[in-house]
Amino acid sequence: MKWNNIKITIHKELRGIIRDKKSLQRILLLPMIVPIILILFGYLFDYMEYSKYTIGVNYELNDIETSIVKELDNVKFITYNTEKELQEKYDSKEIDGYIIKKDNKYTIYTNPTVSSGEIVNSYANTYLDAYNKSLATNYLIGKRIDPNIVFNSIKITNKSLAKEETNTMFNILLSLSITYVLMIVVLTCTVVATDATSGEKERGTLETILTFPIRSGELVAGKYLATAILGCFSGLLSYALTIPAIYTGKSMFKTFKDINININVESTILVLIVIIVSALLSAGVCIALSGKARTYKEAQSSLQFISLLPMIPYFVKIMEVDNSMFSLIPIANCGMALNDITMNNINYHNLFVIFISSIIYIVLIIYYISKQYKDEKTLFS
Repeated sequence: MKWNNIKITIHKELRGIIRDKKSLQRILLLPMIVPIILILFGYLFDYMEYSKYTIGVNYELNDIETSIVKELDNVKFITYNTEKELQEKYDSKEIDGYIIKKDNKYTIYTNPTVSSGEIVNSYANTYLDAYNKSLATNYLIGKRIDPNIVFNSIKITNKSLAKEETNTMFNILLSLSITYVLMIVVLTCTVVATDATSGEKERGTLETILTFPIRSGELVAGKYLATAILGCFSGLLSYALTIPAIYTGKSMFKTFKDINININVESTILVLIVIIVSALLSAGVCIALSGKARTYKEAQSSLQFISLLPMIPYFVKIMEVDNSMFSLIPIANCGMALNDITMNNINYHNLFVIFISSIIYIVLIIYYISKQYKDEKTLFS
């Protein structure tokens, strides 16, 4: 196998992508998705958590209720005369929910299918619980009973078992971002591999190339490495854009205020290795599957399920499942490793299993591709 022929093939594939404006735009625009998602969700979470909400009521708040409402953040109460007026104000979006009082019964009206409805419902229940407790306290005092005996019979203290305090919402958002980083690697490899294999078959250029003094193994090696190079490039670019987006979000949004990501030499090297491994895996799988396809569209259809593999780490994270049991799933295991490294939760045993299993997969895939492309049905079907 001549390295010069492999190098020429790599150069040809990279040049073809650069000349194809649509493919080049997809590869360059895909890494922009992650920082956009981070900034967008940071804005949305801040909007939901720190927005001002208005609750309508059909009664005048007394002094006790007024003092309770003043202690609630981001909410205000407005009094209206009738239930019909409250409904009209809600329909016109002047209020986010309302409370109807009849005798000693309070009914909270909100829309639980939207986030603002859930938040307003929480505020309304907090207010009424506090008011109910205040009335009970006054009653007990009137009966010369110490309220502390009734309400504070037991003492409750919360102790965190977490090694360090983290922002739960940010952890979920970061996990989603890392999922997209890996997905971008897969999508880039899909674009390049599809064009390099089934695309050339469909255009009829593969047969012409094989008339040149080049072996099928050299041709496949060049296409494989070109796909992996572009996959690695898009993954590294996406990750490189994600970190500044996180720190930008920290200065812009309250949701990100408690984040603590430690970017050092060790984590940077590990991230680099994981992205390279994921690119090699993705490139091999994409080349192998798209090589079986006869047309470009058929290849795209056969590669669709691969883009779902990066989603596994995200669901594992939010469901708090032991991720060691997924360490042998190709591509998905790279997402888990990338997530752990970014979250300063490095498990070297899992990393070792992931790297060794990935290397084995890469070797097996390369062996399969080399055999596959010696078959005339693969080359000329």
